[in-house]
Amino acid sequence: METERASYRWWVLINTFLIFAVAFGMGWTYIVMLVPPILQELGLNIADWGTLWSAISFGTVLFAIIGGVLGDRFGIRLTVGLGVFCMGGFLVLRGTASSFAMLYAWMFLFGIALALTFANVPKALGMWFPPAEFGLANGVTQAGYGAGAGLATILTPLVVNLLGGWRNLTYLLGILTMGLGLLWICTVRDRAVSVSDVEARLGAREALKRVLMVKDVWVIACCYFLFLGGYIGLIGYAPTYFVSVQGMSAPAAGVVISIVMWAYVVGTSILPTLSDRVGLRKVFYFSGMLMTGILIFLAAYALGISLWIVAALWGFMGGVAALAFVVPLEMKEVGPTLAGSALGVAATAGYLGGFIAPPICMGLASVTPSAGFAFGGGCYALSALLFLLIKETGPRARKG
Repeated sequence: METERASYRWWVLINTFLIFAVAFGMGWTYIVMLVPPILQELGLNIADWGTLWSAISFGTVLFAIIGGVLGDRFGIRLTVGLGVFCMGGFLVLRGTASSFAMLYAWMFLFGIALALTFANVPKALGMWFPPAEFGLANGVTQAGYGAGAGLATILTPLVVNLLGGWRNLTYLLGILTMGLGLLWICTVRDRAVSVSDVEARLGAREALKRVLMVKDVWVIACCYFLFLGGYIGLIGYAPTYFVSVQGMSAPAAGVVISIVMWAYVVGTSILPTLSDRVGLRKVFYFSGMLMTGILIFLAAYALGISLWIVAALWGFMGGVAALAFVVPLEMKEVGPTLAGSALGVAATAGYLGGFIAPPICMGLASVTPSAGFAFGGGCYALSALLFLLIKETGPRARKG
């Protein structure tokens, strides 16, 4: 069994990386670079965009716990694979939208499909990787998101006209995502994990009840609420801010966001792995997220090369966010067996933040443009402070 895990876990990691790069990074982020032409074509305004952007998070909020429970009940092969395939299908349908209501519906359903996937990918990694590599595995997966989002922000303004408009680009991303869903179903398998007799008999309701009784699950959920809310609210506004307030061209704004994303790739590849080596989680998450919050605020005022430097540091330090996906796997009361349910609870809180934050961020920005960045940075800083309340779960704590 250990030989099987040693050899097969890398194929699982490649698949999770591709899913986070294409389905999450590109499929979710590309549209923030196309807000003006979409609003113009559909006759909408920036307030409408705030509502549309939050639709994905709304769908995820409603189904994240269900998605996690389904992963615990039916396994990661079917749950993740069908979730990714449906994400691609709803992307294809998004390309057909001709009104606010239709666009909202397809983005909302995209969020529901995302819920089936989001909580169960870390669970898959927890099944196939040893605890000493949890940080590495989740870091590489999160790097996939950064790589995909980085490519989407820099390439979308350059290729959208070559492909014939935003609809054809959406179709292409949808088809690629559906292909990844089929690849997962055909090649990634579930792996039996050692569980107690009590855990083996747990049903969906009992599993959920059990993780809800763990105080640190609630703390992690609040951390998710703050940092995902801050990120989703800000990333949907930042490109528009750089263009309309700082006077950048759309491609130049895309470069700035791309720097953040590519630096995030480096950060998630290095910082969680370093956390594995040191054996601690709290000191890395706290310092990294606090610094990220400060850098986000500075990004509203930096210009030229200084903005590029701030963006790079912002993305790199934000790489510690991957540790929030690691901690539930390491909790004694949760572990890989109940990780889907625990991460479903956390994801629900996170995407509730993602649903609430965009209208707040856009509302603050309509009064004072830089206030949107202050809001996002503040969310990251508060998430850092809350993380101090959990018990240390790193390898050093387990040895102690």
